[in-house]
Amino acid sequence: MNPQQKLASFSPFLKVASAALILAGVALVINPRWMAAVTPGHILLGRWIGILVAAYGVSVALASIEPARHWPIFLAGFLAMPFLVLVTLPTVLGGHIASPWVAWAAILLSILWAIPSGMLLLRIAEAPAGGRVPAPVSKDLNLDLFRTQEGQSLAALSHETPVLLVLLRHLGCTFCRETLADIAAQRREIEATGARIVFVHMGEDEKTQYLFERYRISDIPRISDPEARLYQALSLERASILDIYGPAMWRYAVQSILLDGHGMGQIVGDRFQMPGVFVLHQGTVVSGFRHNRISDHPDYVGMLNCISQGDDISF
Repeated sequence: MNPQQKLASFSPFLKVASAALILAGVALVINPRWMAAVTPGHILLGRWIGILVAAYGVSVALASIEPARHWPIFLAGFLAMPFLVLVTLPTVLGGHIASPWVAWAAILLSILWAIPSGMLLLRIAEAPAGGRVPAPVSKDLNLDLFRTQEGQSLAALSHETPVLLVLLRHLGCTFCRETLADIAAQRREIEATGARIVFVHMGEDEKTQYLFERYRISDIPRISDPEARLYQALSLERASILDIYGPAMWRYAVQSILLDGHGMGQIVGDRFQMPGVFVLHQGTVVSGFRHNRISDHPDYVGMLNCISQGDDISF
């Protein structure tokens, strides 16, 4: 099963869980003495707990429609369960609960909820945000729609020379800045192949020029694509939570941010958008590289050499 199918398999569990939470909350509102202390002063607290439990049940029911989008709701419930057990258990053992069997049932259900909800969060972390699946580049891709800061269309540029089209992550990303540094370092070799470099980013050009100036490549043509239309047209994926925040990225991030000095900045664009590199020639997409990891380093010169050799590249 793909990540989206794995998420869909949790639907029955979420429906049952949300129904159980709503029923438990309503029961506590009707009879708060089930979970409240014997003293009458705690009855109001029992009712408030019931309202919160029922409200969370409704939230789970609504979030189950799009679990990947509403993952914070499941994370909040998952993190709350250990605290619920730690707070309830001493009270039960001390004999301060009017109906201990109800409290024991709540503790057991909390533990049982933690296991599948933890698995659900793991599946959400593995699934691409938004669920876009890679697909072949459409032959109907209209390169005339995308223009540089100077007003030149991609189609026209690709008819003049081969174009190395570099689609960047959001400009605050340290790996985006690493890409700019790579291009700056390899610019002479890239342009020696007869190709022209064109950047695509998701910010407003006037507000992002400083970053290109920092790497001394502000004269390279660039396309502002805040709606990520070109990214979608070239079937670039959206990353998962693990792709961006997973432990595998930490080492690369520390290297790029601290040791290489690229730092980080404000998120400009879609933080989950994966980058990619494509070669355009005579108005068509000839070859491409879709990043598997946001820290990947494509072989830019190698991609262009394949064009000059007439190789058929699949991507």
